[in-house]
Amino acid sequence: MPSVDRYLTDDEELIYVTRQHWTQLVGEFVVLCVTWAAAGALLWVLPSGKSWTNAATYVVLGVAALVSLWFWLIPLMKWRGTLYILTTKRVHMRVGFVNKTGRSIPLARINDISFAASLWERIIRCGTLKIESASEQGLLTLKHIPDPEGLKRTIYEAMDGDQEHHYGAEERTSRPR
Repeated sequence: MPSVDRYLTDDEELIYVTRQHWTQLVGEFVVLCVTWAAAGALLWVLPSGKSWTNAATYVVLGVAALVSLWFWLIPLMKWRGTLYILTTKRVHMRVGFVNKTGRSIPLARINDISFAASLWERIIRCGTLKIESASEQGLLTLKHIPDPEGLKRTIYEAMDGDQEHHYGAEERTSRPR
């Protein structure tokens, strides 16, 4: 996992960090393999000795490289650039490799957490987690995360810890001396 210390404030600690499940890249990898198999087959059937063979070779390789870039490398970079971070204070989602966006929900503002997992997702242990907050934007959806039930439980545990910390501080300051 990448270092996420730069996303933390001074008074919070990292609890959990993950990215989307690796199976998100299976389709892209299949496209990559089919692309290069097709390019190899085309290069194999090109006649040798013709004046246009060199140009055709470069065209086939160029098209295969562009298809690989578009259908494999860009999705890989999007996958690598998507992080879901849980700290002692908030849930943070960071998306993007070149253009970056992020969204945080303080643990104290979370109203509801739900998850969904199809039969296939249950077999490979991934799913979607929806976090509803008491804010204007309302819903944060974490798609294709590993072990959504475990993350849900961890968020609830972090929320309980945050409440105990918050209310414990209030009790210490409101006690008469």
